[in-house]
Amino acid sequence: MAKSHLVATAAAVLILIPSAAVAQVTWEPSIGVDYSKGSYGAAEDTEVLYAPLGLRATTPRWRFEAAVPYLRVKGPAGAVVGGVVIPGAGPVTTRSGLGDVTMSATYQLVEPVAGRTQWELGAGVKLPTADEDLGTGETDYNVQLGVRQPLSDSFTLTGSIGYQWLGDPAAFELEDGPTAMVGVNYASHPRANFGVQATYRSAYLDGFDEQLMINPYFRIDSQGGWALTGYGTVGLTDSTPDLGVGLIVGRVF
Repeated sequence: MAKSHLVATAAAVLILIPSAAVAQVTWEPSIGVDYSKGSYGAAEDTEVLYAPLGLRATTPRWRFEAAVPYLRVKGPAGAVVGGVVIPGAGPVTTRSGLGDVTMSATYQLVEPVAGRTQWELGAGVKLPTADEDLGTGETDYNVQLGVRQPLSDSFTLTGSIGYQWLGDPAAFELEDGPTAMVGVNYASHPRANFGVQATYRSAYLDGFDEQLMINPYFRIDSQGGWALTGYGTVGLTDSTPDLGVGLIVGRVF
């Protein structure tokens, strides 16, 4: 099932790429694992294991990404995941299966030139493909405007503002809202990047806190085309995971 979804999303990426840029496409299939744990204001923790098969296609001005995840959730019965986590109130249970497919497209508004401020506009969608009890069962959308401002040959400031629309499950009403990110990237080598980002989202459910997280990361690219990305998550409010860690291995063609 996951393989068929990945083939479908790869086909969608091919269709979206402008025909004039097909010859300049760089492909990066990847596999990753992400683990997070938090109480989200409940008496018991909810643990989420997210393991996506990903595909990225990049041209000089466009970037397309798709992911098909395996999902494992351990937490109070009734907990809901899928873009957000809403804790349940029953006994602790474990369930697993296919998660929601995500797809995004990003366009460089300014021709990429070293040392110049870069602006990009992106949009994404989360499709309700998750197995029963592993998602909200609704489609979510988001848009964002991002910027990269070089400070030197090694340091770059990054930031974005956006908006997210969440589909409403039958049991409760989720709140749409703005998102934002600010960060700094350090390129110690042409193929090695390290950085940290702070991300924000307004409250997605009545009575919940706003989301605020700190995310350190690194990415190392080998001469042979392999890429290793690692990151962490530290939640600063009750509506975020307390801690999280992730690792992605990709191959650039």
